[in-house]
Amino acid sequence: MKNSDIKAGQRLDLVFEKEMQEAGAHVLKATVYDVEGGLLTISQTTPPLNRRYLNRRMRITYLVRLENRIVRFGFPAVFVDILSDYAMSSGAAVEALVVKKTGRVESSDFRMYFRVKPPENSDICLFCQEQKVSLLDISLGGAKFSCPKTVSVQPGQALETSLLVDGRIFRVDARVRNIHNPPIDSAAKTFQFVSVEFMERDSKMETALGRAILEIERALLSDGKL
Repeated sequence: MKNSDIKAGQRLDLVFEKEMQEAGAHVLKATVYDVEGGLLTISQTTPPLNRRYLNRRMRITYLVRLENRIVRFGFPAVFVDILSDYAMSSGAAVEALVVKKTGRVESSDFRMYFRVKPPENSDICLFCQEQKVSLLDISLGGAKFSCPKTVSVQPGQALETSLLVDGRIFRVDARVRNIHNPPIDSAAKTFQFVSVEFMERDSKMETALGRAILEIERALLSDGKL
């Protein structure tokens, strides 16, 4: 069996094909339950999928440690079924998804919009309107952060942000995509959650941020969190 072969227990990242080139691509998380030929039975994703997504094409990727390197592999697939009572080895019945592999496994550079949550000691910081904000996740395509409601932002608004990566400051033009407010009774009720898309990305920024994202991926893999 090749080191790149997928097997039970493998953690997966799934992205629908039509979102592959979009900065707002949603990366879904799942775990492999079983592999039989070209069919994979996997856990319900986070966030979950329902039957209206059946027959949608997707790209599935995963990380593999090869000697001293961590490599991302991937393959095209289609979402073909939902099992409401898949029997686990423990005897429990859970909801599971079935996907069909439609192409070969190959080394994948699909890390472009892979979202990661920077750890507390991360060298990645984001500034909006000259104010440091709390990063919830970030990718080469954009970021999600929390900030006080005193920071005035509106959906569609253009923003000049500053990104600090490994001690270097990059000016990044961004656009607000979504704003979510916590429940009124939440402890975070004075904050807002803002999603932005990075518009014109400098190649040096992409290189620095891409390297930082990969380092976070490696740390998460080492800690068993991917």
